[in-house]
Amino acid sequence: MHAVLCANAPFSEEAIALLREATQRADLLVGVDGGARTLMRYGLTPQLVTGDGDSLTKEEQDALVRAGTELVPTPDQDFTDLDKALAYVIAVKGATKITVFGATGGRLDHSYSVFSALIKHGRSAQIELVDETARYELVVGEWQKSGENLVGRTLSLLALGRVEGITAIGVRWPLVNDWLAPGLRDGTLNEITEASVRVQARSGDLIVMLHHL
Repeated sequence: MHAVLCANAPFSEEAIALLREATQRADLLVGVDGGARTLMRYGLTPQLVTGDGDSLTKEEQDALVRAGTELVPTPDQDFTDLDKALAYVIAVKGATKITVFGATGGRLDHSYSVFSALIKHGRSAQIELVDETARYELVVGEWQKSGENLVGRTLSLLALGRVEGITAIGVRWPLVNDWLAPGLRDGTLNEITEASVRVQARSGDLIVMLHHL
């Protein structure tokens, strides 16, 4: 089951176009607290809204209920709204593929918590973060993409801690059983040179950032 989640970070017109495209293929559209307002602003009605409710007015919540939206309060302040939303759609709704919009961008501490949630839940479901710049996924063993439109695009490897046994094939600067670590060795701004690209990681938390261009 494919769920599309919309969080409350700033949105660009490019991201809105990608969001509209994704909703056409999704089984479930979810507003993550204030992200529901973004969906409504662009004429999209979420089937489910989760969060602690501090970003939506009573009038907005009532309008969602009238539209048939299921409201699931998640008031636990020990976790972010996105963390709780991911946990809910995986455990309760049975989502195996999740595309998240409106999560990155804005404040850096918010982006950090988003990557933390991706690491936490990215081994329980295939999770992809999408913004106007790129798509982000956790490497779980192996990450692979194919397509003629890949050639020339930028690929960055974001190591959140030390990552061992990295292999990256199909890029200008390949890696073979190598390592990356913050403050020691980075893997950003590589270039895809082939129609098939593959990234592997033996241990650690590695996020692939595939730029749209």
